[in-house]
Amino acid sequence: MRRKTVARLAGLVAACGALLLSGSAVAADPPKPSPLLKATVTKVNDGDSIEVDAEHGHARVRMSAIDTPEYDQPYGTQSSGALKTLLPIGSSVELEVVTQDQFHRMVATVWLLEGDKRTNINETMLSQGHAWAYRRYMKDPKFCDLEQGARAKKSGLWAQPVSDWVYPPEWRFLKNGEIRSLPVPYEETREKCVAVLGLAGAATYTPPN
Repeated sequence: MRRKTVARLAGLVAACGALLLSGSAVAADPPKPSPLLKATVTKVNDGDSIEVDAEHGHARVRMSAIDTPEYDQPYGTQSSGALKTLLPIGSSVELEVVTQDQFHRMVATVWLLEGDKRTNINETMLSQGHAWAYRRYMKDPKFCDLEQGARAKKSGLWAQPVSDWVYPPEWRFLKNGEIRSLPVPYEETREKCVAVLGLAGAATYTPPN
């Protein structure tokens, strides 16, 4: 059953990719919007991943461009709770599919549908201070702007002591033994965020080769 689900998901992502490529085949044509998939939320796993039922079947979704604290790091449970509040079980959503990750999850922007209203949940998590901009897997500096706005307002995780501001990948590097300690003092700014777009670590840490 799992193989069939993975195959259906891979087929969906491949189809979405084909649609995206077709929009850029002719240079003179304006870019087409990313494919949208309607679904219903069945589970919130943590602050940046959910499960849904869609027309093709059940699927796991990793929210694009954001990364939230792990359960065992400061603000991890609060971040997860925030997403559960924003996306109650049964919520109707549209998934703006970007790709598929190594865990066979759809990577997508999640739009909450409430009547005629559409809310970008990825950006909401950032602007409310429940998530970090995911430097390695994003291309648009607007996510750094949203993170900085929340930090300036001391919203969400940014209301915690500075010692608790730990970029989630670095927390995972520490747990996996890739680094021995976290950067001290730990500081984050919009400029540092923009400077490391596409890199594995935060501005305060350069991963080993």
